[in-house]
Amino acid sequence: MGDTGGGNFLRQLVFISLWASSFFCFIKLSSVYEFKKIAWFLVLVVWCILSIAWADHPSISVRRVFLLLITASTIFMLVSCLTLKQVIDCLTVVLASLVIISLISIPVLPGAVHMGAELFDTGLEGNWKGIFIHKNHAGPALVVAISLFLYQYSLGRKKMWLLLSISALIFLAFTKSKTSLALLIPSLLFGLMMMRLLKYKVFSAALIVFYILLISLLILFRESILDAFIGVLDNPEAFTGRATIWDMVIRAIGDHFWLGVGYGSVWSVGDEMLLATYAFGWVDWVFTLTHSHNGYLEAFISLGFIGFLLVLLVFIVLPIFKAVSFGGGASHPFIYIFFSSFFFFSLHNMLETDLLNSADGRWFMMLILYFCLYLKSDCKSLESS
Repeated sequence: MGDTGGGNFLRQLVFISLWASSFFCFIKLSSVYEFKKIAWFLVLVVWCILSIAWADHPSISVRRVFLLLITASTIFMLVSCLTLKQVIDCLTVVLASLVIISLISIPVLPGAVHMGAELFDTGLEGNWKGIFIHKNHAGPALVVAISLFLYQYSLGRKKMWLLLSISALIFLAFTKSKTSLALLIPSLLFGLMMMRLLKYKVFSAALIVFYILLISLLILFRESILDAFIGVLDNPEAFTGRATIWDMVIRAIGDHFWLGVGYGSVWSVGDEMLLATYAFGWVDWVFTLTHSHNGYLEAFISLGFIGFLLVLLVFIVLPIFKAVSFGGGASHPFIYIFFSSFFFFSLHNMLETDLLNSADGRWFMMLILYFCLYLKSDCKSLESS
């Protein structure tokens, strides 16, 4: 992105070329009616576009909204053109390739292992990252990869997938990505549990009731939850320094509650970064950051309360209902893949920023599975749609 949101011409050329190729495939193999299936996602995108009107840095916001449109529409069109099985197989092959290439690169390329510490992340030296940008990018990719490898192994019991699962697990362990390591087993178990239980229609109905009840309780006890969160913010070292960032972002949200500061106008916008006015002590540390280390707070400060509600609705609330109807009365294998990833990214966004992060591979993975859920929900088997 550069310090002021400047683009890279080569990357722009690649992205636009991929979009043009995807568009050609889309008009040949799919239909514009597919857009109706993601209506609420389109509403959220429109809100991101509208935020340019009040953005703190409108010229930067325009470029980043354009990147969001290019990446999201490219993924949408490709998922629309492929069957569900093809999407899953393609994603599996890509992640397997990244794991293999990364493991080969670690003893060969110095950059495949973190060489030093970074601000708010002092324990990086010696952590594996392979060909990924950062160990925090490698971690989520490996969690999704392990989920897919185990799924492929369950289909044909081919030892290759089991070996890849073990290799990815070893890689994940040496990344020392704490969040990904902590969420790996719970994510896999949650996906497996949902796949097994949703084949019973009575459980599908009970789950919807439980989900509505949970949301109601969160609203009812919001003040206690907020007090607990404020207690975390009182400790600047909590969550490896993230609490300091969150405190600054929350104070900025208070002054830009309804509309936010505009999509893409928060970080890496040059010397006039609005958040720097909310920092304390050595202010220059703010300019070293590129995101809020919390996807939900990032959505709030970027798009305001209205945009924040749309993000929760689009990526947290509605997917549960959609996935339950997808798997209700059947043991559809995609349910395992979706729910394990949904569980992971829902919690991962509490410590990292994946949501609407248009230049981030974690966002790409989220979108692929999200669009699969909405575009392929009417298929009866992996091969049929």
